[in-house]
Amino acid sequence: MKTFSAIALFLTVIVTVLTSWVPERWPTTVPEAAVFAITAVWTLAGLTGLVRLRFSTVMIPLGLVVVWCAIQIAGGTTAYAWRTNVAMLYWGCNAATFFVALQIFASRRIGVSLLHALMFFGLAMSIVGPLQELYGGGKVLWLFEPFPRFVPQFGPFPYRNQYAAFIELLLPVALFGALTQERRRGVYVVTTAVLYASVIAAASRMGFVLATLEMLAVPVIVFWNRKVRFRSLRNNALLFAAIFAMLIVAAGPSGMLTKFRSPDPYAARREYSEAGLKMILARPLTGFGLGNYATVYPGFAVADDGLHINQAHNDWVQWAAEGGLPFLAVMLWIALWAAPRALRSGWGAGVAAVFLHCLVDYPIQRTSVALVMFIMMAAIARPPDGADEPA
Repeated sequence: MKTFSAIALFLTVIVTVLTSWVPERWPTTVPEAAVFAITAVWTLAGLTGLVRLRFSTVMIPLGLVVVWCAIQIAGGTTAYAWRTNVAMLYWGCNAATFFVALQIFASRRIGVSLLHALMFFGLAMSIVGPLQELYGGGKVLWLFEPFPRFVPQFGPFPYRNQYAAFIELLLPVALFGALTQERRRGVYVVTTAVLYASVIAAASRMGFVLATLEMLAVPVIVFWNRKVRFRSLRNNALLFAAIFAMLIVAAGPSGMLTKFRSPDPYAARREYSEAGLKMILARPLTGFGLGNYATVYPGFAVADDGLHINQAHNDWVQWAAEGGLPFLAVMLWIALWAAPRALRSGWGAGVAAVFLHCLVDYPIQRTSVALVMFIMMAAIARPPDGADEPA
């Protein structure tokens, strides 16, 4: 049952990522239905005594998020109930993904296989993204005409920062393997170099900063835990540097350099966050309903650039604006649960990185990235057999 669930969850991630460029409801509905169906099977098996279900304390705040959506709808405090219903399905899917992945990671072998499968899928996307940008001819995956006024920014990802967050979650897995696995070190080093180079090719400033921090922090964590010798770190660094240099020459860092030359890197985002802060002051306890930042933004806008503003580009501000300070406290609970576990593992450091990325963007508000995020959160929860590393 764990093997079937791991395969089903992995295929769900693939389908969701490859269709994330489609501006319709079904690319979100399909993975939600799949995850809810797998969750129902596990729940039924647990209630009938066929399996022993695993739980984690972080399921409490994850459940509270869904309950808070229901309270907002029932209490009439949401500006637009339909959007809050959509948000409730989204967060329900996140909680269900965590629950299913928690059952999968009870088996070290199957859990490690799932992490490796995700890592290699990330490798595939890190090759597709730059190639499509250079030679895609304006088509999605070389096959599909993009929808009017909607062109994927990197591979199938409609937003470069969400692609960067996707890689942030998987890069530490590859780097950890490069540092600790003697037998397949070359594979892990190449994977690490390609993943990191693709973030630079995607020209996501925060993605580059966080990926670079991961590249520095994970070796320190591994070395501190005495899982690798300094000589091994040196040899890996030399091999990585050679491969990375070739990749950067091929991909070109011009896009990233242009962004870093911007005189105001927080331009526009500042105004969006200021509007969000005004929303928080207007309704500090109830918020305007999850999913409703764009709905109420015009009434709090501090500038008008003529564009449709769909997000605050700061999830922490947006969570407080939509859900009030109680919801912000719940999200902080989740982050504080995850961060130490993520950093302690080394390979799960991407979870902490994404929560930091949320300070300047909305990296997990698409199901394609959220699925991987909550799978990784289940992985760092530590299964009972003591499996704490992907080896």
